[in-house]
Amino acid sequence: MGVQTIIFDWDGTLARTLELWLGGYQTSLSRRDLTFDPREIVAEFFHNHHEVPGRHPDINFPAIAEETREHVLQASHSVDLYDGAIQTLNVLKDNKTALSLVSSSARPLLESGLAAHSLNPFFGSTIAGDDGYGHKPNTLPFEETLDRMGANARDTLVIGDSHVDILAGKSIGCQTCLFAPPQNALFHDFDHLKSMNADYEIDHLSGLVELI
Repeated sequence: MGVQTIIFDWDGTLARTLELWLGGYQTSLSRRDLTFDPREIVAEFFHNHHEVPGRHPDINFPAIAEETREHVLQASHSVDLYDGAIQTLNVLKDNKTALSLVSSSARPLLESGLAAHSLNPFFGSTIAGDDGYGHKPNTLPFEETLDRMGANARDTLVIGDSHVDILAGKSIGCQTCLFAPPQNALFHDFDHLKSMNADYEIDHLSGLVELI
């Protein structure tokens, strides 16, 4: 495999923030006596926010989105990590694998979650969604990470739970790993993700150590 550097995703890969976003939408929608089941919330509100007003013109989506972001920010200090996250990071660090992180989350959300679990020392670089490098699958945050880490793309593994992680990793010549744990089935179409043909696939973070 020859991996010397790993670029982690945050939401849905290290941190179980997807549940926080779902809870935020549920809370905000229920305040307005609006009822959607969890799968509908994911399908209708999680992605392509600019399209939501067209689909739901009677819903004040900007207000709902803002309330949901506030909910996630308030809860981010207590976000759970996926099983084996800290143990895996420790093993990788002990093995001298250089670790970094690229997230689409805003810097306050990311920093709150990292601080809650004392994770900052593991990462030589962290890039948040509002740091000015664009959002995945834009390759700029990954290119910046490679530059900061002094890493070669061919020796770098990008791991994430979303198609945008795999697309970005492939676009810059990195190795890619799809993280598809059972807990994420509500939030992703696993068949679609598997069709992205990541180089590797794991459903538990400890599997990353075995790959390395």
